[in-house]
Amino acid sequence: MTKIYLNNKLVDLTTEQEIKRLAEIEQNKKIKEIKIAIKTAEETKKASGKQKLLDLGLTEEEVKALIGI
Repeated sequence: MTKIYLNNKLVDLTTEQEIKRLAEIEQNKKIKEIKIAIKTAEETKKASGKQKLLDLGLTEEEVKALIGI
């Protein structure tokens, strides 16, 4: 049985509460993983776009002026 602090008191969770708590923890982990994947994809696309602009002949300064990186 899991114990948690509730209103500064150590209490035991019921089986139902413990199952709900563990499900919430797993859901939060999945949400965090999704956010990390989204951020990584955005950074990859931004870097790819920057490189494509450089490949077209723009200077580093021109690219920074256009997209801010």
